[in-house]
Amino acid sequence: MKRATLIFYSALLLSMLSCTPGNEHRIGESVASLLQRYPDATLQDVYKSFFQDYFGVAHLLAEREKVKSYIEYETNSATEFDSTLYEPCGWRGNFVRVNLLAIKKGYIDSNALTDAFIKSREASCDSVTGEWLDEWQQIMEATRRAAPAMENFERDSALIAKNLAEGKYMMHHSRQYNEYYHPHYRIIHKDVFEQEILPLLPR
Repeated sequence: MKRATLIFYSALLLSMLSCTPGNEHRIGESVASLLQRYPDATLQDVYKSFFQDYFGVAHLLAEREKVKSYIEYETNSATEFDSTLYEPCGWRGNFVRVNLLAIKKGYIDSNALTDAFIKSREASCDSVTGEWLDEWQQIMEATRRAAPAMENFERDSALIAKNLAEGKYMMHHSRQYNEYYHPHYRIIHKDVFEQEILPLLPR
């Protein structure tokens, strides 16, 4: 067995042995809420949302002008947007997805969102630990309970496990999620969002 795979499964075993049910209810509620908003989301999309909440933006582009350029390009080139201007990523509520529609409608500008994104790096996590592996198991089981008929659940579960074992922690939205919900957003730490973005948005 390759060393990376052995390390992954050792960490996973330790995290499962130390698992406590303290946050299971909150995780379950958050999963159910996500699936209520996006009933065609897959397990891959659930993973992405909770991963964003746990890790933030540490793994994303950090150069300000490039961040701003990508935001402006995506905002101007997108033809359809989700209607929700902002929403929490996962059960912890550490990070918020801010829809680029807020720029399109003129509520905020690209500079404000770029600065908020860059500031959010300071509160982001840049390493994967056994805590995340344990948390993902709880999230996955909560998803199984909330959506027992979810399409391709077992396939996606196996693919995510394989990616984690290989150290591939970031994942994209599924094809159908992109097709149905048109996600165009940036994630912002809740404190930065509440101080710098929320006051500019319509109530």
